[in-house]
Amino acid sequence: MARSETALTREEMMHFRTQGYLGPYPLCSAAEMAALRPAIEQVLETDPPDSKNRVHNRHLDSRVIYDLATHPEILNRMVNLYGTDLLLWRTNFFVKYKGTRAIPWHQDFNYWPLEPPIIVSAWIAIDASTKENGNLQLIPGSHRKIIPHVKATPDVQFQEMADAGYYDPDQLIDLEMQPGEFILFNERTLHHSKANNSNLRRIGLAVRAIIPIVNVLKYDSKDHGLQVIHGEDAMGFNRLTSPPKKADRG
Repeated sequence: MARSETALTREEMMHFRTQGYLGPYPLCSAAEMAALRPAIEQVLETDPPDSKNRVHNRHLDSRVIYDLATHPEILNRMVNLYGTDLLLWRTNFFVKYKGTRAIPWHQDFNYWPLEPPIIVSAWIAIDASTKENGNLQLIPGSHRKIIPHVKATPDVQFQEMADAGYYDPDQLIDLEMQPGEFILFNERTLHHSKANNSNLRRIGLAVRAIIPIVNVLKYDSKDHGLQVIHGEDAMGFNRLTSPPKKADRG
C-alpha cells in the first residue's frame, strides 16, 4: 500500500471542528484492498487469544489489522487534529450480511468508559459501502450538543439509541465509500447505518484513538492494553501493550 505524509489544510481542520467529520479519503486503492482482503477475512474467521469476540480489538493479535489501523494516511491526519501524542484504544469490525439489522442513531461516547471522553475515530471501508448494503450516515454539526440516549427498539443492534426528539434525520448525509477509503469523526458526531437488504456484504473497520490525558475506566479484557501509535504517553494513566510482531500474518 502506498505510504505518504499527509497534512490537513486549515479549511479541512475547520471543517472537522464545525462539522464533526472529514472524508472520505483514500487509504489505498480498491485493488490494494482486494489483495489485503483475504488476510482480513482470515482474521475474522479465527478466534482471538481470549476466545471472546472475533470482530473486537483484533489489532492486539493481528499485525495485518494493526498496520491497517495505524496506516500513515489515517495517523497523520489524526495527529493534525489531536496533536502528536496518540494511543490506540480499540478497533471494531462491523460486518453486515444480507438481513443484518440497522445500527441506530447514536453518539459513540454514550457507550464508552473513558474520562474525559475525547476520541477520534477512523472508519475504513474493507468492502464497498453503499446505500444498498447499509452505508454510514451522519448528521454534520451534531457533535456540538449532547443528545440523550434511550432504550433502543428491537429492530436495531444496540441496546440504546439517540432520542429522536433531539435531532433532525433530514439533515443526514450519506457517506458511500469504495474499498480502501476512510473517514474521520469524533466521539459526539451522530451517525448510524441502515439494515443491509442487498446481497452484498459490507465490512468496515472502526479505529479508536485517544490522547494521553484520557483515562480508560474499564478495560475490555485482562489482555487489553493500549499502544502508543504516535509520540509518547507522558501521563501514564493507562495500561500499555506492544504491537503484534511483524511476523504475524493475521
